Amino acid sequence: MEITTTDRRLHRAGLSFVALGVDHHPSAAGCRWWVDWDEDALRADFGRMAEAGLNSVRLFLFWRDFMPTEHAVDSEMLNRLDTAVRAAGEAGLFCVLSLLTIWMNGQRLDLPWRRGRSVWRDPDLLAAEEAYVRAVAKTAHAHGNVLAYDLGDELWNIDEADALSLTKEEVAGWYRRLADALREEAPGALVMQANDPSAVFGGGPYGCDNQGELDLIALHGFPPWAPGGIESTLSYKATNLPSFLAAVGSAYGPVLIDELGSYGVHTGTAASFLSAATASVLANGAAGVFVWCWQDIASAAEPYRERPAERYVGLHTLEGTPKPTMGAYRQVLDHASVLTAARAPASAALVLPHRLRGQGTSYLDGAGSAVAAFHSYLLLKRAHVDADVVTSAGLDHDRHDLVMCPAADRLTLDDLDALRAHAERGATVYLSLGDHLHGLPGADLVGAEIVDFRLGDDGKSALCWDDERWPLRWEPATMKPTTMVATTGRVLASYPDGSPALVEQAVGRGRVLFTNAPLECQFGAPGLLTSSGWHLFYARIAAIAHVRPAVRCEEPDLEIVSGRDGGLVVVNHGEHPISAQLSTAGTRHAVSLGAKEWTVLGRRLPSHGRESAL
Repeated sequence: MEITTTDRRLHRAGLSFVALGVDHHPSAAGCRWWVDWDEDALRADFGRMAEAGLNSVRLFLFWRDFMPTEHAVDSEMLNRLDTAVRAAGEAGLFCVLSLLTIWMNGQRLDLPWRRGRSVWRDPDLLAAEEAYVRAVAKTAHAHGNVLAYDLGDELWNIDEADALSLTKEEVAGWYRRLADALREEAPGALVMQANDPSAVFGGGPYGCDNQGELDLIALHGFPPWAPGGIESTLSYKATNLPSFLAAVGSAYGPVLIDELGSYGVHTGTAASFLSAATASVLANGAAGVFVWCWQDIASAAEPYRERPAERYVGLHTLEGTPKPTMGAYRQVLDHASVLTAARAPASAALVLPHRLRGQGTSYLDGAGSAVAAFHSYLLLKRAHVDADVVTSAGLDHDRHDLVMCPAADRLTLDDLDALRAHAERGATVYLSLGDHLHGLPGADLVGAEIVDFRLGDDGKSALCWDDERWPLRWEPATMKPTTMVATTGRVLASYPDGSPALVEQAVGRGRVLFTNAPLECQFGAPGLLTSSGWHLFYARIAAIAHVRPAVRCEEPDLEIVSGRDGGLVVVNHGEHPISAQLSTAGTRHAVSLGAKEWTVLGRRLPSHGRESAL
């Protein structure tokens, strides 16, 4: 039965559907599984997946196997695809089929006949791609259990120089051509293109903000390859990263975190990471999650000969024994219905500027402000201020009383017009300065002007607001100190040198709060985010907007996600056990959670974590 999308969620037969899956290569064959075909092994894997509570599996179609020559799709491979999709359906699994698979586990498993031609520009290669995706869709669609067609995994790695030379319009046109071909052969099919974190943090044309031709935003949540100064796999930033990626992606469409896991760590560390990260992703509204991957790989063929560490990140050992990671995932699967209950609407918003990801090549263009947005997201979480992550077009004038726009290094007129209009209607808009030229909102909006920049903190080592003081760490690469003077704005906070640090400007029925410190850029320094108390600054900003946490809690490491039904998902993103009291309008709860554990309050209590109503 077809999967559809409505309101950023998946639906099946009119009911909400959350994809809970794994990425899969059969262990013995690895990436050669279409050539070294073993139907019995495949069916056994699918059966065990279903028994574990999974409802989906992602399968990689290696392009060179399906098109050994340029002008024909191999009929035997299509027969094997037909068998694989049918077998998955018989086990009760939906499939995500990744089509133009060349890049895998750090190696290019390239077509022998491509000969360096552009996947995106060469007309003959484009014709071959279209013929291939049509043949796959025609074969697989009849079984009714294809959740989505993935055009290809981390495609920019096929040829980085060529990929990054493409314009956004060229990539969108390429998406449209192949998506249209798939939908002609498989009416109603959902189409996506899976990307690593560069789709949020990078400046290339494959970003989640350039996928309007597709139906799903697909992102990968691995801590080692994300910017933002992630200190370790078990750091606060690491286990919040996947939910941030999902939140940003959701500003543009329904999101699948279609690869999630950790590398190069003890299996206990990997299990703890997966526990907190997966629970957080689902609680924050992702349409689904796929864990990398089902089982360790026995194959020693490519790409594992070059990258042998890629063989040992499965949820099961080579013998099929579940690892602690599978136990952590199984707990999530067993309680998915309570983790994925609809998130309550928020009265605050973290707004993404048009140039969030930079996307410029001249000396005038910065790297974008996605890292600053990540740190702002974390500070809001630590202050227990619920916030939607939206584009400026997604601001809700009837609901969002507080809008956070952190350290944008480029603001367009459209950005400024949207923020001004929101303030004029009565909201509080917070702006921090990312770049003193291209990120400057203008004195008429913020009530202040920049005098000059000057390297070195030069008397600006802290932001002082009444009796509160927050230290500033000026990083020359990301934070250029400036001095500002108030024009029509009221000074709320100052630096030790006496110059203004935070200015309030009345705008219509609302206000703009502006700081010339790009404070959200400083948290790449190890440990600074969780040790500096900057979330209390955010709490004070929220209080000015009369935005109060729905749940009062003194422990910033606890993430609290409120549901529409009054239930709460509580995740300990800290590295140590926490015992805390949570207070809502009518109830108090005592919660004790180990490091990276989670629990649900007000719905059905999971089998781990301890909670009691007081």
